[in-house]
Amino acid sequence: MFSEKMNRREFLKISGFAALGTVLSAKGVFAQRKKKHCVIIGAGFSGLAGAFKLKNAGWDVTVLEARSRFGGRVFSHRIPENSNLICELGAEWVGEHHERIIALCKDFSLPLQEHRFADSLMQNGKVSRPKTWGLSETSKNKLDKFLKSLDNYSDAKLRLMDKQDWWTVLKNLGLSDEELRLRDLADSTDFGEDIRFVSGYAAAGEYAVSGEFNEMDFKITGGNSRLAEEFVKRIGAENIKLNTLVETVIQSKGLVTVKTNNGKFNADACICTVPTASLQKIKFMPELPAVQQKAAESLIYARIIKNSVLYDERFWEADNFSMVTDATSHYYFHSTQKQTGKQGILTAYAIGDKADVLASQDDKRRMEIITRDLIPFNQNAPALARGIASYAWQRDEFTKGAYALYRPGQWFGVRPYLLKPHGKVLFAGEHLSDDWQGFMEGAIETGEAAADRLIKT
Repeated sequence: MFSEKMNRREFLKISGFAALGTVLSAKGVFAQRKKKHCVIIGAGFSGLAGAFKLKNAGWDVTVLEARSRFGGRVFSHRIPENSNLICELGAEWVGEHHERIIALCKDFSLPLQEHRFADSLMQNGKVSRPKTWGLSETSKNKLDKFLKSLDNYSDAKLRLMDKQDWWTVLKNLGLSDEELRLRDLADSTDFGEDIRFVSGYAAAGEYAVSGEFNEMDFKITGGNSRLAEEFVKRIGAENIKLNTLVETVIQSKGLVTVKTNNGKFNADACICTVPTASLQKIKFMPELPAVQQKAAESLIYARIIKNSVLYDERFWEADNFSMVTDATSHYYFHSTQKQTGKQGILTAYAIGDKADVLASQDDKRRMEIITRDLIPFNQNAPALARGIASYAWQRDEFTKGAYALYRPGQWFGVRPYLLKPHGKVLFAGEHLSDDWQGFMEGAIETGEAAADRLIKT
């Protein structure tokens, strides 16, 4: 209660300050609560994960996607000849150590189903069943010991390993020529290229953190694209602009303006999640530092074609069937594990030069090659084939490959520059992941990390 001795002037003075204080307080609250806006370039898993995290933190988001669909390199597909069966023409596996994607699937009520394999080998027309081929016990022990010792390596020693290729690292461990050839057949499926062209550090780092099945453990029931769909539901389809090609990113007066073929978008910040092939087509004002531009130009993406063939019978019998081969088709695996029906899909996953050979054929000839390569395993394979769906990622106009391929010297010589922010533009994508480069997990964690950085600033 006010004192009776307080005159009107004093009352108005105090009341005025009180009112002003209220206004200032309200303005302060408003300033704190005012939504910031982020434009995200790319509606793959990195862009969607970043947008989802920002939206939950109270930001407005606009996701710009050049394709006519969202999901990026995650691409679940149904073959017309049997639309009940699903295969993946893009990203395939969720690993047992992929904590973020597993947590998101749980949050979104997306069941994961086991999708592990047991590799057979077909070499020179001879088939060896699982666990009957591979490294000697001595070589296995050497490799295991080496991978476990990496935590104790100095930075200088790791950088030296980065300058070597994976073939040379394995050779120096004492693997025989035959063992090196076997590792090349098997490991090249992980990197999309002959291991003579893969950074020794990038390869060793991946195998050091991978589980028994190299993180080829699970898939999302109903297709991996379901996770993209759930992201979109929560972000809001109205906030995702498809068929929108980014042309210019301008930073001026504390704002970011993104110009596209469908107009321009202003924001407080930008997260760019596109592969380097698309990054190079974007004009930045001010320009990216020369070293960052050069890094983008030098990073290539793996040549990989996925060929999913529908067969009338699952002649491979084992649900967890897979087979490494020295044939053009390279690596086969059963894509319809735990999917019901007599028919099934066996995917041929070819890399490098083999991928380019298959990509140059039409569907009919490509299916002939893939099924003919299987004759030493089952002579009836060509007659049982009913349809094919293929995607050559090296011919994708936006990615020019399946996932980033770090060549010798590039993990430490290129990646740090690609990761560095450019003013209010942050970068994300599987190519920038520390532990899970090349996986959906890597895309998600880098998108979330970029969003976290914005939220905390």
